[in-house]
Amino acid sequence: MRKLLVAIILASTLFISACSENVEKTTENVDVEGLKDKATEIVKDRLGETEQVQILKEYYTYIEQRMDEDKIINFLKENVDSLDEFRVDEMLLQLENHLYAQGYDTKGVLQKLAPHVQNASDEFKSYFRIWNTEVENETTDGERLNISAEEILGRALQIENHIENYPEGKTRTRLEGLYDTYMSLAIQGLGNQYIYAQEGKSEIREDVLQLYEDTIRENPDSRTANILQEYLDEIGKDGMKLDGENALYFYDNFERIIENVK
Repeated sequence: MRKLLVAIILASTLFISACSENVEKTTENVDVEGLKDKATEIVKDRLGETEQVQILKEYYTYIEQRMDEDKIINFLKENVDSLDEFRVDEMLLQLENHLYAQGYDTKGVLQKLAPHVQNASDEFKSYFRIWNTEVENETTDGERLNISAEEILGRALQIENHIENYPEGKTRTRLEGLYDTYMSLAIQGLGNQYIYAQEGKSEIREDVLQLYEDTIRENPDSRTANILQEYLDEIGKDGMKLDGENALYFYDNFERIIENVK
């Protein structure tokens, strides 16, 4: 372990040294003035506060009147480069609401949002990635799980990190339900906890138990770890059986229980 640590430090030192030696050369090859001009052009393209607010008001009118979808999207296209990223966020979130109301599924919504995400904030980009991951590889088809409990927990942790990075963000409430779903699927599947039980028995599988314990150890103080720990404490009272009195109570009251876990 010590040898590995030394090797890592040495490699890092060599990397930093190499970077330092090449900074001057790299800078010489960069068109600094060109970059400044481009940045200035972007700022110039942005409208003033009053004008941006006016565009948002007009956009809201289109949404409220349930204008033709193409008209709403064309208005967005025409103005997205002139707005700051947080107003772009607002327009995209309103478009998302509108599309869902029109009967679009999540994949269809993301396809409509995708061309404009580059103009949005880091928060919205993170939000978009989370949903895009789910659409590209759905957790479940409604009858069975398509991915492992490990990957499900990974997605839950991704949402938790997003919420931690943007605690007051507008996307938080739109992801909390997905987080709860992921945690439920990782603990009790689609209402059938026995997918995580030993074959022919009711005790939890060793690999699943190890996964939970590893997740708790590797993500200390996270909400995900605390939920898993509370679950293990409860099934531990039943000898790690998934059909014990405490386990069944946990499943039946899952939403209320995890709501109180921070």
